[in-house]
Amino acid sequence: MTTGVHPPSGSGAGTSANWLQRWASDSVTQAGIAGASWSVAGSLARSLLPRHPVQQAIATGATAAIHYELTATAWASLQAVAAKPGQRPSVRANMLVSAVGIAAGLGVSAAANTISRGSMSAAAASTAGRIVSFAALAGGAAAMWDGLLHKKVGLKPGVATTVIPAVATGSAVVAASIITRHKRAQEYGIVEPTRHAVSGITPGAALQATGIGLATGLGLAVSTAAEQLLAHQLERGMSWVIRRDAGALGSLLAHGIILTNLSIGGAFALSAVTGQIQRRDDIVEPAYPAPPSSAFVSCGPNSVMPFESIGKEGRRFVLMALTDQEITNVMNQPAVNPIRIVGGYESADSIPARVELMIEDMKRLGAFDRAMIAVGSPTGVGYFNYSLAEALEYLTLGDCAIVVPQYALVPSALALTQTKKAEELTRLLLQRIRAELQTREQINIEQINPEVILIGESLGANVALDCAVDAAGNPYVPIFDELGLSAGLYLGVPFRTKMWKAWRLERMLVDPHYQLELVSEPGEIGPKPKDKNRHLMVVHHDDPINKFGFRMILQPPWWMGAPADRPPLVPRESKFRPFTTFILATFDLFNGMQSKPGVFVRKAHDYRIDIRLGLERAFGLKSTPAQAEAIEAALRERERQWATKRMVARKLDRARKGIEKQLAQWGESSTIELADLDPTASHADQQHNARLSFGAISAPPGS
Repeated sequence: MTTGVHPPSGSGAGTSANWLQRWASDSVTQAGIAGASWSVAGSLARSLLPRHPVQQAIATGATAAIHYELTATAWASLQAVAAKPGQRPSVRANMLVSAVGIAAGLGVSAAANTISRGSMSAAAASTAGRIVSFAALAGGAAAMWDGLLHKKVGLKPGVATTVIPAVATGSAVVAASIITRHKRAQEYGIVEPTRHAVSGITPGAALQATGIGLATGLGLAVSTAAEQLLAHQLERGMSWVIRRDAGALGSLLAHGIILTNLSIGGAFALSAVTGQIQRRDDIVEPAYPAPPSSAFVSCGPNSVMPFESIGKEGRRFVLMALTDQEITNVMNQPAVNPIRIVGGYESADSIPARVELMIEDMKRLGAFDRAMIAVGSPTGVGYFNYSLAEALEYLTLGDCAIVVPQYALVPSALALTQTKKAEELTRLLLQRIRAELQTREQINIEQINPEVILIGESLGANVALDCAVDAAGNPYVPIFDELGLSAGLYLGVPFRTKMWKAWRLERMLVDPHYQLELVSEPGEIGPKPKDKNRHLMVVHHDDPINKFGFRMILQPPWWMGAPADRPPLVPRESKFRPFTTFILATFDLFNGMQSKPGVFVRKAHDYRIDIRLGLERAFGLKSTPAQAEAIEAALRERERQWATKRMVARKLDRARKGIEKQLAQWGESSTIELADLDPTASHADQQHNARLSFGAISAPPGS
């Protein structure tokens, strides 16, 4: 009627010593601790990008917490199978169910693993088998230690005789994992040996990571103790309801209830964060407070687009537009003012109405009279890369119009559910542009016939490529021709892109004319042939956005196949581990999107260094060596200057609000202008500073 390690709930139950003993002596807790210990080795493996020591500490803590809960719940399930109704299994029953669980778990995992890459159900079965097999190993080890130390030797159950052996069990598996990884590295070689699992290990970072690691360990101990205490309370409640001991089945139900509630709480937290971010990104920044005065951009004097409808990134885009003189200064050739149009996400209630607003802006601003019309598919927050726009404007000497149809105002990770509407929006816009050009050509034979191109980066590339999906949901590159496109450029194509996945698996069906091409950098491909429509994908080998996937929680990704066949920059010694690999890949996502203003490097999801040459190779544009050098320098300098402008304006605005708040507390009602913040400046200096100008770039009117 008793497990080998489950003290009675009688005398002394209220003392802290008995509470600690009860927690340490629970075999479910011991199995969970062994599982948490086992997971540490996997969390230390190399992934696509190095992690900061603090990130490593968090990754290890999160991995340990997940494996604790999974292993504990799995062992509770096995105990429920081994026990008679209303009872708990004996040491012998625990050992028996452990042996069966190990064999069955490994068998199921091995059988399902052979087809897990093509089936999510098989991947889930393989993962479940692995968890059950190790839970059985951990629980069996706990039962073995119980029989040896408590029954044979006669020691009293406690931390020293339960928790420490559980950690030792997990550590043995950790040692085996590390040895295996070392052998794999020797056999297949180490890709990019300078890319360590953890980088930036300075004394300060190490101290910070150590603190977080200790806090994580303490937090795990506290949370496991709290979880176990709550589970015991739930068990007691069940026993009170049924008027008898709920037994091992009660323990299983208690842990299951806790795990379910944690999952539901996580879902509600994500929803709350999504709403908060959307409200935060739909603001008017201090650096961009007023509509533009330019007649060549949306929200200007000739536009029908409402300034308040285009979001923070849209306002930045139209207010940062180049002028003809700025282009001439860089290219040393006469230029015209380029056109920038943003289809505000909040400008109309329906997609057709939003498209008509963009078409009206194109007519009013003269977009159809330019040599090139570029539809720029933005990321989820409505952002279109400023450097992409500027490079295109330099290369065309301003003879272009860029149209950005917004489909959301939240970061791309939270806009994934809106890509179908985004594809519909972009497809309809392209159809309307083609129809308008055909109508104008019929009316006026001498009418300019612009070249229509498509550009997308990150989630924008996802949307742009998936515009060529037919009614049945099948990607087909020739649809681009039907939409009137002559070429396209897609940077950092995300993992979830239908076109990308189908093209990678069945290129001949998706792209019979070989129009879609893939390179890791634009220099790998020659100039665009004049008689061929080219759609160019540029994807870095270490770009985590291209290789991420939610299925990685359970299913091995395509790029973690046989070590010898993995793409460049993918570590060959690292093995796929459910949950753990996904956690490490999530940190890769964050690290892959980090960049410094004006510092262009070819790494991860940063494609700024590929922009100028990518545009030339995709669209047949040209520049002299001197112009190419000038463009690259201008892109970097403008990015630094605009980043400085935003930072200064934000900090000054924060200071102004603080001063006004203090004045209000004093009973003053005056409003402080940015120019008033420096009391030592002369009136002329104040006026100059209020314009917030940097170098050759002047702030937009009203800034």
